[in-house]
Amino acid sequence: MRYILEDQITLITGGSQGLGKQFAQKYYQETINSKIIIISRSENKLRKAVTDIILTATNRKKEEALLENDEQTVHLLEDTRNDIDPIIINEHTLHSTIADHRLFYMPCDLSDYESVAGLFQTLTMVNMLPTQVLSCAGGSTPKLFKDLSGYELESGVRMNYLTALYLSHQVAKVIPNCHLILFSSVTAFFPFIGYSQYAPLKVSLKALVGILRHELPHARISCVFPGNFQSEGFELEEISKPDITKTIEGPSYPISCEECCDKIVWWLEMGYDDITTDFIGWFLMSLDMGLNKHNNRSFLWICQLVIGTLANLIIVPIYMLICTLQIKLWHSRQSHEE
Repeated sequence: MRYILEDQITLITGGSQGLGKQFAQKYYQETINSKIIIISRSENKLRKAVTDIILTATNRKKEEALLENDEQTVHLLEDTRNDIDPIIINEHTLHSTIADHRLFYMPCDLSDYESVAGLFQTLTMVNMLPTQVLSCAGGSTPKLFKDLSGYELESGVRMNYLTALYLSHQVAKVIPNCHLILFSSVTAFFPFIGYSQYAPLKVSLKALVGILRHELPHARISCVFPGNFQSEGFELEEISKPDITKTIEGPSYPISCEECCDKIVWWLEMGYDDITTDFIGWFLMSLDMGLNKHNNRSFLWICQLVIGTLANLIIVPIYMLICTLQIKLWHSRQSHEE
């Protein structure tokens, strides 16, 4: 199944901010016929996201028109700026409204199964079942396991697993031949101290993808393992992240959200389905594959297999000893401080 941006009905969860919003922006700016539906819990955030996306696209077109001295287009775009009315999709949405617009929103609690089922019933009713589904919802609260609250633990499961699980289940039942793109994390390859609220769920998503590829032979199932990228969520993570987590993680130089989105789209267009956004992610995927090859569809997977096997036998044991020593020293310092 070929990945293209044009002539699609694309459903994007987590579409009110971060990478989900960036994907919606890319589809809206770079296509003519595609319909985009963004999903999150907050209707206010969704309406603001729709307005922001349309304004950004309008401003870009206005700049191009100014460069070409096309005053008529500039005036038309000015009128558009002042007349943005975000369109919700529900059971009352008219087909004529859908035909006249390309960007829509639908509030939904994706961690509630009945809400997700209702969302797909509505999409069926208005003849807007997606051809592509991007599950971008999620978020991390990096802390030591003992310092996490019960709410934060539950929130991790809801945001990072249940949202993707329930969405994937409806896709399997209603549109089993679409392109489903799930978003995991590089921590799925190397979970470590500080990510107990996040990494186990991203590992679960990786396992879910493997099973879905067995059970949905007519669908295309992709899994993205992003490294750090600049977003609202990343800024919050840095506030709560323990020092030992930062030490093991090393210096973090997040790429922009736009660059992250562009990289993912490029790899999808190239036909790959297991995607990382930086070299360290690709290398960590190699370690994951080295002694336990699964059905990866990643760039240079044969090289990953060889590198992973050698690294797991020679390099990883030494590196893990270093990590263990760093963690022991950190615990020792913490005990002295107490």
